Amino acid sequence: MKKIKKGQTKIQEMAFVLIAIVIFFSMVALVYFSIRLSSLKGDAETQREQSTKEIIRKLSDIPEFSWADCSGCIDMDKVFVLKGKSSYNNFWALDYLAIEKIYPNRTKSECTNANYPECTTIILINKTGSYGSPTGAFVSLCGYYKEYGGIRCELGKIYASAKEIQ
Repeated sequence: MKKIKKGQTKIQEMAFVLIAIVIFFSMVALVYFSIRLSSLKGDAETQREQSTKEIIRKLSDIPEFSWADCSGCIDMDKVFVLKGKSSYNNFWALDYLAIEKIYPNRTKSECTNANYPECTTIILINKTGSYGSPTGAFVSLCGYYKEYGGIRCELGKIYASAKEIQ
């Protein structure tokens, strides 16, 4: 009779050890997946930012923005005309799109009919008041200026932002 009890206790000990091993590995898996899922949101944000940068690179070469035969140059007159057209708000799937003159330095002001071309910022799309932190890229901003006697290109930056991942 003692041998049977001894065998039963060994089986119970083995069962408890197996249960402890399963619990240990399930906790390790739980920690691993929680860390992996937390980095997944960061990966999605990185992917969104790369997608926005790709859109910015393409924007400077589309016919609506491009200046003559200059790759990467933006025609400020075309952009200013597009500012008034609401039909382009949903064309690029962006929440924010703006072009800003960086150099030469001027007093920062948004472009209107009254102050164009002596302004610095043209906001084409601003669907929300808070657009997060837009991604930007440097571009050449060209235009025809009578006071300079012809064509002039300046350093500028194009900013774009899409919806943030929830």
